[in-house]
Amino acid sequence: MTTTSTAPTTPDRSLVRRVTWATWSGWGLDGFTNQMFPLALSGIIATLGLTTAQGGIATSSALIASALGGVVGGRLADRFGRVQVLVLVISAYALFTGLTATAQNYEQLLLWRTLEGFFFGAEWPVGAALMAEYAAPERRGRALAWIQSAWAVGWGLANLAYVLSNAWLPETVAWRAMFAVGILPAVVALLIRRNLRDVPTVRAPRQPREKGAFAELFAARLRKYTVLGTLFGATGLASTYALQTWIPLYLKEERGLSVSSTAMYIWFMIVGNWFGYVLGGHVHDRIGRRWAFTLFYLGTAVFGFLFMAVPVKALWYNLLLALIVGFFVSAQASGKGALFTELFPARVRGTGAGITYNVGRGVAAFSPALIGWASAGIGLGSAIVTVLMICTALTVLFIWLLPETKGRVLD
Repeated sequence: MTTTSTAPTTPDRSLVRRVTWATWSGWGLDGFTNQMFPLALSGIIATLGLTTAQGGIATSSALIASALGGVVGGRLADRFGRVQVLVLVISAYALFTGLTATAQNYEQLLLWRTLEGFFFGAEWPVGAALMAEYAAPERRGRALAWIQSAWAVGWGLANLAYVLSNAWLPETVAWRAMFAVGILPAVVALLIRRNLRDVPTVRAPRQPREKGAFAELFAARLRKYTVLGTLFGATGLASTYALQTWIPLYLKEERGLSVSSTAMYIWFMIVGNWFGYVLGGHVHDRIGRRWAFTLFYLGTAVFGFLFMAVPVKALWYNLLLALIVGFFVSAQASGKGALFTELFPARVRGTGAGITYNVGRGVAAFSPALIGWASAGIGLGSAIVTVLMICTALTVLFIWLLPETKGRVLD
């Protein structure tokens, strides 16, 4: 079968720019609202009288729900179009983020967090498919990496909001104010609805499929991509969670750093994060997905280990390592949007990307709990490094079992 690019024959540059900035803004605001929860957790626990375990369950519930949301969101996007579903999921995500500010007890918090996680997970495959179908094949990695760079900006804004809200308001009120601001992504949804449209090949009527989307993904032709892509997503994200989830607590509890010193390390990681997203996409497009992922995952493991091993008194070495770790963590993540959308044909692209990324994320959600359990016996630092190294080795194996998709023309 002859394939053609999904972009319009005569590209409307203004439309491509609108797609880019709308998806960038939506992902950035989602990064902002999503990263608020771990920052606000101490205030939530104090206000609602929760245990640490209940706080952990609320965190994991959102991640696990996001796995289901990614599958459902991708399937709906394949059936009803990218833009229509993107508007729905961003609006719902904003709604339940805002409702988190109203939680009066653990049950309400758990409900709003679970629903928020579901729609958060639903957004990624829809937005990734939309951007991938507009991007030129030779620039697809860079385009999707640029979209993902918005996460670092949102993370930085969340840290800023945390500092400012706690400076001006009591801790028991500050977290509610932060989540109330989470309604902002709804504004992006309105802009998307007014200004964007699906690419012609996605909007055009298609011949009925002999198989459903899920059956096709696990049929002989695509089964390998679906299974290996999901395993790659799971082990890759587990290595990321090993670092990003536990480093703040590690710095505070095992290194004895103050809140302000810990925050300084996080700021350096965020800066490295942004550069990793932006520059990583260029590397993915230049040397290919396999070699780029191998380079960036091994870099994350090596510099992550060094970060844990360097004595705390070597302040500037540690800050430099935090910057480098942040770079490598996001540089490997920058290629996932391109890879997962390039593995599947248009008729199941949203569903395939949703399964591989979000089911992988649901499995990876258990890695923080595994590290917490192991830390009781071998210490937090050793537990982080052990999980990081094992997951890195598996991730590199899985990427080499998948095909090289660099420059693939989407059908």
